[in-house]
Amino acid sequence: MKLNLVYFSPTNTTKKIISAIGKVFFEKTLSSTKIIDLTSLAARVREYNFSEEDVVIFGAPVYGGRIPQLLVPVLKKFSGNGARAVIVSVYGNRDYDDALLETYNIFSEQGFLVCAAAAFIGEHSYSEKVGGGRPDSEDILAAQTFAHIAATKVAGGFPIQKKIKGSYPYKELSKGLSSARKAPKINENCVHCGKCITVCPVCNIAAGLKDRGKCIGCAACVKICPQKARSFGEDIQAIKEKLENNFVMRKTPEFFI
Repeated sequence: MKLNLVYFSPTNTTKKIISAIGKVFFEKTLSSTKIIDLTSLAARVREYNFSEEDVVIFGAPVYGGRIPQLLVPVLKKFSGNGARAVIVSVYGNRDYDDALLETYNIFSEQGFLVCAAAAFIGEHSYSEKVGGGRPDSEDILAAQTFAHIAATKVAGGFPIQKKIKGSYPYKELSKGLSSARKAPKINENCVHCGKCITVCPVCNIAAGLKDRGKCIGCAACVKICPQKARSFGEDIQAIKEKLENNFVMRKTPEFFI
């Protein structure tokens, strides 16, 4: 079988989990591995066709309890054709709400046999105190454990048996997630190195660091800035304070096999 690692990971958090799972799959099967990084705009405009010989391990972060909405039209251009899939949602220690169920439904509708699913925790995009430093060594070990179980399910072609958490209709999109939000502001520390331009998944930052009005709030530009020159405005600061007051207690990964 052919192994495909597919992820959207602006801050590289989801990538770490998918890579850990993929490593176990590779060691068990020694199959060829293809990486499809949907963080890149160029990768998101393509159509992807899979077959029964393919295994797709997919991961995406959770934005407001949902899958990132810019991925929905992308995934709906995937053709599963009976390919076996393992799906993962990575959330910032608050809740993944309907994101994993939404992902499952899309993959099933596109002709994939979803054999296993999981929700993992990563550092929240808005706060280093909420899920700080995650995924850590315990999370990677959990991802490897999940991968061993999932690989057995995939090899046998067995669908998920455990009901995935979530409800339909899905959680209403938070303000700013269904449309562009205000981009992080620049302060006097900025040295115009341009690193923020290179990591923005929607090409929101133009030459001269001008805001194009397409920000999705992923915080990639905030996380990568070596000068700590970018920060969100008051709307996100209020969310950050609420998160830090209510969601610092460590949560654990959940498996659906």
